[in-house]
Amino acid sequence: MLTVQHNWFTLDRVRKAEQSARTKRALIEAAMALFAERGYRATSLKAIAARASISHGVIPFHFGSKEGLLLAVVESCFGAFRDAAFGPLLDRARDHGLGDLEALTDAMLAFQCERPRVGRLFQVLMFEALGPTPELRPHFGELHRRLRALGGEWVREGQARGSLDPRLDVEATVDALLCFFTGLRTHSLLFEGDVDQARIHAQMRSILARGVRAEPPEEDR
Repeated sequence: MLTVQHNWFTLDRVRKAEQSARTKRALIEAAMALFAERGYRATSLKAIAARASISHGVIPFHFGSKEGLLLAVVESCFGAFRDAAFGPLLDRARDHGLGDLEALTDAMLAFQCERPRVGRLFQVLMFEALGPTPELRPHFGELHRRLRALGGEWVREGQARGSLDPRLDVEATVDALLCFFTGLRTHSLLFEGDVDQARIHAQMRSILARGVRAEPPEEDR
């Protein structure tokens, strides 16, 4: 009898945990969509809950506050970017024989094209952080610090393997790339439907090929 009760309680806890995970995922997805469409300040918890078809009273239970939900959204987006740009998409770019930094930029562009909502969300939050919602600035700054750290690791790894110029200023190189992609997102949002991202990206890659690759040994020239 005790074994049966124990199994029932275990199954009940598992079901509740799964339900909680589904609820959190639905709220994060709804918040991501609305923050990208309207911005953080103009989006209410009620609107998020309505988009997710969930009572808004459960949001504080799962996230503590609207700010807590924002952090969960940012963490989810960052995790998706990290896993894609530094995982399968990067492997796919490497298969084409690209240099390390070129592969990284191709992976970042592929992610931007495949997950446009994430790129739009980052851009909208950035403008809010710099303007009407300065309380977002520390969170957005932390996100960029993490992106810079990931990029720095990759550049140093490329230098260690001999594929990237060892004279590169790692931090400045990563910042230049982040500025390029931030600018490309802005340009694409301002002139939606009238921006050939692939063409712009090809030009950037051409510049990178001349500027960041390690020079081949003299005997190979």
